[in-house]
Amino acid sequence: MVDNSLGDADFYDPSDYVGIGKRLVILVVDSVTLALVGVAVWSPFLALMLLGIVQSDPSGLFWICYLISIWLYLGPVKRSNFGTIGYRLMGVRLVSAKGGPPSLLTMTARMLMWMFGPFNLVLDLLWLGADSENQSLRDCYLGTYLIHKNAKALGRAPVHLTRYNAMGFALAYPRVCRPKIVA
Repeated sequence: MVDNSLGDADFYDPSDYVGIGKRLVILVVDSVTLALVGVAVWSPFLALMLLGIVQSDPSGLFWICYLISIWLYLGPVKRSNFGTIGYRLMGVRLVSAKGGPPSLLTMTARMLMWMFGPFNLVLDLLWLGADSENQSLRDCYLGTYLIHKNAKALGRAPVHLTRYNAMGFALAYPRVCRPKIVA
């Protein structure tokens, strides 16, 4: 008896998954974009302070506005058909293993996992080099794939829990079990 309790998910050609090089370019481009967004958000506060309209320190309000801007960029914009500037430049998109764009909850969790762990940039980059589908650990746990813009799913296959013991971690996460191709 085969356990299909985790359902089915899409799988793609191995060449459709985005590798480490493009991911690094996306990271740099989107980081620069978010820094420029921070400058744009700070500019009105600075102008109001220079004009003497605001007498107190507006940094608390600035951080609230800036964090909302970051969430908007890394959540709704990243999952949209438009994507982030880095995604547009590299010709990639983020998809859910179940098909279509990931939910806003998934995107928020993905962003928070990047910021607060349990995984970090170095661990994600090491994992990318060993993963057959070029998924970061965040993507493995959240069921998302970074693929080329025009990639089409080859089909659907059952999802099973995959277990790894590596680098002192005992990891288990859902993974699509591709059908074996018989020649």
